[in-house]
Amino acid sequence: MRKDIDLSLYLVTDRDLSLGRTLEEVVTEAVAGGVTIVQLREKGASTGEFVELARRLMGVLKPIGIPLIINDRVDVALAVDADGVHIGQSDMTYADARRLLGPEKIIGLSVESFEDIEAANALDVDYIGISPVYGTPTKKDTAEPFGLEGLRKGVEISAHPTVAIGGMNSATIGDVMEAGADGVAVVSAICSAENIAEATSNLKAIVGRHSKKLWSRYIWHKSLKIYNAILELPFLKELSEGRLSNDIFGRYIAQDEIYLKNYYHQMFMLADLMSDPKQKELFASFARSGMEGEKAMHDMLIGRFGVDTDIIASKVTSDYNEHICEGIATGNPCIALAAVLPCMWIYNQVGLHILSHARLEGNPYREWIMEYGQDEFTEGVNQALDLIDAWAPEADEDTLKKMEYYYLKAALYEYAFWDYGYYSDTKSYDYTESLEGWI
Repeated sequence: MRKDIDLSLYLVTDRDLSLGRTLEEVVTEAVAGGVTIVQLREKGASTGEFVELARRLMGVLKPIGIPLIINDRVDVALAVDADGVHIGQSDMTYADARRLLGPEKIIGLSVESFEDIEAANALDVDYIGISPVYGTPTKKDTAEPFGLEGLRKGVEISAHPTVAIGGMNSATIGDVMEAGADGVAVVSAICSAENIAEATSNLKAIVGRHSKKLWSRYIWHKSLKIYNAILELPFLKELSEGRLSNDIFGRYIAQDEIYLKNYYHQMFMLADLMSDPKQKELFASFARSGMEGEKAMHDMLIGRFGVDTDIIASKVTSDYNEHICEGIATGNPCIALAAVLPCMWIYNQVGLHILSHARLEGNPYREWIMEYGQDEFTEGVNQALDLIDAWAPEADEDTLKKMEYYYLKAALYEYAFWDYGYYSDTKSYDYTESLEGWI
């Protein structure tokens, strides 16, 4: 984001719900109670009236540093030098809004489907409004509600900070924040409150108690450019369609045989770093299950395609294994797990992604796809994520920096591994030497 925006308690104004009070009264009391950002929404106002209302709110908010966002109307935002705009799917395009507003203004975008979220990932918006999470009487022209499970998925796949919109009140925002949203957009629960400052303060307290600043969510968003690039790799596209050549798949499997032998050993090394017996057994079990289930799948595919595994490791393979070993050698379980995690998590996400759309019937790589998208593998990944999220809040600044580095570099090696499988030695993989341009 261009600015350090606090999206946690986001007021969307509605004069019709304000019980006869002026906008200035409502906003002043709401800010006193803890609102962190204000959106002026005026669907029925003339341009002149809208500009006048915005100018009055700027007089309230600018001296105290609370951003004012204008709903839909880029011209109004420009007229009063507001902090930004919030646009919907049918409003002015992001590209046009950015061109008019310039690089420093805030632009938020409403998304109404997972497809909208994925499209927003390619835009440099400052946040997305996931809308609606629940049905709401304040907006009747909305899409099917996401619900809590949809919100969780939306937060997970979004490259941007997220604000939950629709049905936000004291009964719902705790669950919404637990689902991972960065903030909640509130209308009637503030505008129609008898005591606005008190109602806002209560909402702010709920948001604070339930806010989840998970390391896994932070690092996934940080690495989303790498993950999205992975999904675009010709290796995975052709594999999911069942038209990947046997030679390319065989080259990949042969390199993966080398990699996995080291990876299972590294998982046992990670287990040895654990002081808790249950955690030690968890990672040892990951190593054992991989040596059984994953190895059985490999052996079957090697036999099916006649893969020659008597090869030497590529530089990508050896460098990736060395990177993981380096992370484990720090002796810090947080850093070691961060280095190991991309191989589990990204493979699982790729498997689930391919399963959601791939042609499995007659696909020669069906077993590979099923292996990484299966429930048991997903459960194991989630256990590892829960563990690193429990550790990260206690980690010092140096450890957090190293966790980020080892995770991101390993994620980039995941990209390079499939890239090498497709192109072999016909291209350079020097891009693995730096994270510049990838995050």
